[in-house]
This record gives sequence, C-alpha cells and structure tokens, in this order.
Amino acid sequence: MYKYSVWVKVNQYQTAFTFVFAQTDWEAKALAEAQYGVGNVLNYTRIDE
Repeated sequence: MYKYSVWVKVNQYQTAFTFVFAQTDWEAKALAEAQYGVGNVLNYTRIDE
C-alpha cells in the first residue's frame, strides 16, 4: 500500500488536500472520486515514506 496526497475540489470556491491509501495511482484516483465525486480530483501524488 502507498500513501497518496490528493487535491480535491470541495465546492465552487474551496479545495482541500486529503490522504488516501491505495495499491496503484489509478486506484487512488478512483477512491478519491468515490468520496468527492467524479471530476473533483484535481491532482494526486504518491508520498514516499
């Protein structure tokens, strides 16, 4: 499992950073889209620990 920092759009005026644990980049994006809605994931980055 890898830790990802995900930048999401909360509403028209606000964005937020959140963390997701996933096996692949695609899975991290899919998990974030499931939580915040399709199209609201602005960027994601794997964090090496």
